[in-house]
Amino acid sequence: MNNVDLHYTVEGSGETVVFVHGLSDNLAYWEFLASNLRHDYQVVRADLRGHGQTELSDDEISIGTYVEDLHDLLINLNIGKINLIGFSMGSAVALEFTVRYPDLVSSLVLMACFYGVDEHSEIIFNKWKDALKISFNEFYDLILPMVVCPDFIENNKAEIEMLREIASKSANVPAYIQAIDACLNFDIGDELSNSDVSTLILAGKYDEIISLKSQEALQAKIRNSRLIVFDDVRHNLLIGENNEKILNILKKEFK
Repeated sequence: MNNVDLHYTVEGSGETVVFVHGLSDNLAYWEFLASNLRHDYQVVRADLRGHGQTELSDDEISIGTYVEDLHDLLINLNIGKINLIGFSMGSAVALEFTVRYPDLVSSLVLMACFYGVDEHSEIIFNKWKDALKISFNEFYDLILPMVVCPDFIENNKAEIEMLREIASKSANVPAYIQAIDACLNFDIGDELSNSDVSTLILAGKYDEIISLKSQEALQAKIRNSRLIVFDDVRHNLLIGENNEKILNILKKEFK
């Protein structure tokens, strides 16, 4: 596997908190949490391969590829123990990182996480691939109502259109398709019982991509784990007042 120089930021000092973003996102996804945590922690964010300002490379991509990129980054930064947080595909990366390198992870937070793709998610991921083969905007229109509730879309039309314009200009469609294939080939369920890392799972009650039932099954597979369900959201948990709620949860989790 070829080494890739990840685009990353390091802010603050203290215990290290590492954020891993989801499919088609970049390190800016974590801006609210990072800007509030960097006063008390060293906060590390990175763009995964083919996302944000990180190149894709010619390698075949798997969740493990992203894991090793992250591991290489931590070595280069001379960082040892971390508190690791992932969202969606990023949570799958965080989960496999913890299974591979348990001694490096003090605590794990998984937001909208999957440990393998069930029939429901497989159908959705393949629809995303088909949409991306048409255009990024087709993908954006398809995924939007899956990640946020209708009232949020209705009340934030201008912001959503602005975000669409920004995202479409930097979108790396081939990278996103490879990322979806990485998700479709991901299955770490049989290895989760070996983990003793303190794990917090945050789930949306109405998640249409990774069902609450699937995330409850994940919690049952990890011994030292807890599940918090947010009643008013779908896949994207960092919406509205939940930003503050999740920030407060993380501050307590890292104490």
